[in-house]
This record gives sequence, structure tokens and C-alpha cells, in this order.
Amino acid sequence: MRERDYIRYLRGFQNKPKEVLVGIGDDAAVIKLPRKDLYVLTTDMLLEGTHFCLKGGRDTLQRAPTSKCTIADVGRKAMACNISDVAAMGCRATLALVAISFPVFTKMGLARRLFQSMRQTALEYGVSIIGGDTISGKGPLCICITLLGRAEGLRPVTRSGARPGDAILVTGSLGGSILGSHLSFQPRMREALYLNKNYNLHSMIDISDGLSLDLGHILEESNVGALLLEGDIPVSRDARRLSRKTGLSPLHHALTDGEDYELLFTLDPREAERFLKKNPLRVPVTLIGYIRREKGLFLQSADGKLSKIRPQGYEHR
Repeated sequence: MRERDYIRYLRGFQNKPKEVLVGIGDDAAVIKLPRKDLYVLTTDMLLEGTHFCLKGGRDTLQRAPTSKCTIADVGRKAMACNISDVAAMGCRATLALVAISFPVFTKMGLARRLFQSMRQTALEYGVSIIGGDTISGKGPLCICITLLGRAEGLRPVTRSGARPGDAILVTGSLGGSILGSHLSFQPRMREALYLNKNYNLHSMIDISDGLSLDLGHILEESNVGALLLEGDIPVSRDARRLSRKTGLSPLHHALTDGEDYELLFTLDPREAERFLKKNPLRVPVTLIGYIRREKGLFLQSADGKLSKIRPQGYEHR
């Protein structure tokens, strides 16, 4: 694969929205943005051997006996992770820059399949890929995407606004993502925009590292604690399936597995009640606990017993 041939291929597929004056093919993209709006920027990196292992056959870049996914899966996940980060701010993802480091022996066919998967996922969420960079080297495949999001007149929702008494809500179900949903998840951007437009969200995060660990980020940034209701945490079927293999409880997987990419958010309990009465979203939403003034994360069992738990999940070392 030659870089100039790949860039020529990429230019044939670029879609330039009106705010993009110069796109793929120049030294830098040029965009013109309205002055009154707020914008958010995020970047996320996926590394072969750390975030994914590829299946055998033509899609193999490196030998990985625990390989699980195709190059199309990797492209989709790389784009979806970044869209989920913008969603976690209650904003709309718009423009993307993509940087890829290919192993030196990569074939053009594989590079094209990777791009097409990223492009298809971007198009599903109204995102345009407008530039980036490609290199080759002796290391594994590495993909880094930088995404621009637009607030559209809304207030970006941060991790730092949780207040004592807030209800804690979560979309979807949790745990067992390693059985497949870590590749097929749907970023909750439409849901996040609806919530931000219609409710006064105090804090929000996407669950990438695990419910307890990501809730811990909100607690730390907001300088508060929380009480989780054990019986109300939405445990996924995959968490129950995985539990039979690992010997760990389904609840443990729901609390710690990560890569669910569901929205975890807090708001006034009266607002939460108003929302839950009708839930206009296309996904289930569950009230799983409350923010407390007392620091720490506590779990309340069905019989009312309280136990302090340590936030756990995936952490890069």
C-alpha cells in the first residue's frame, strides 16, 4: 500500500458540509464555524493488542490467538467511541480527523475496508471525515480519531455538576460487553441531545470503563458521593451469560466490565420522575440510585443493607 494511492482513494469518498471549505488532500482542513455556538473536541485512540485483536485470514495484521473481530469491526468501533464521547457532553458530533498507523505489510484492500467502515458509521450519525494522516511502521495497527462536536445552542453537560439528592439514571443494560456488544454498541447521541434539550441534566458520562468507575469520575469531579440500589441496576443478558463462565456475579460484571457505552446521568429527582413517566427515548432508562453529600460509593441490597464499594473497571496502566 502506498500512501498517495490511499489518499487518492479517500478523496473520492469525502463529503464536505457547507462549513468545510478545504477537506481531504491539503496540508490541513479549513472550516468556517458560526461564532455564537459552543464546540467540543475529543480524541480517542485504539491500539491493536490493547483494544482489539483481529480474526485470522485476510484481515489479520498480527498473530493474535485470542483474535475476535474483523477490520470492519475495528473501523466501526474507532468512530463510534468518539461519537459516544461527544454524546456524553449532550452535543452533536459533526467533523472528524482520522490518523492511522498501519503495519508495513498492510494491503490496500484491508486499508479500504477499514476506511469504509469508519465512513459508514460516521455517515449514520451525520459526521463528515475531513482529513487526517496515515503512516506505516513496524508497530501494530493504531487508529486515532479527533472529533468536533457542536452544542447547537445547548449547554455542554460535564461530569462536575452532580448535586446531593440527584437521581442517577442509566440507559440500556450493563455488563458482558466482551461477548460482542463492545463492537456493535450504538452511541447514544440522539438520546443525549434529546435529554439535553428537554431536561436540566446536572452531569453525564458515557460508560466506557465500567459503571462503578465512571460513576466514580462524576463523584470525584462533583465532590459528592452516591448510593446505588442493587436491585435496580439493569444487568444485561450477556452479563448473566458471562457470569456462568467466570464464576463472578452478573452484578459484578454490570458494575465493572465497561465498554457498554451507555449514558449515565444525574438530574433533580422531580425531573427524573417526569422523564420516567413517559420515557420518550427508544431505549430503556433506569433509575439506579441517588447522589449523596457523604463521600464514597455505597451499594444498598434488597434487604436495606449498605456496603461501601470501591469503583472498579478498566484502567490503562
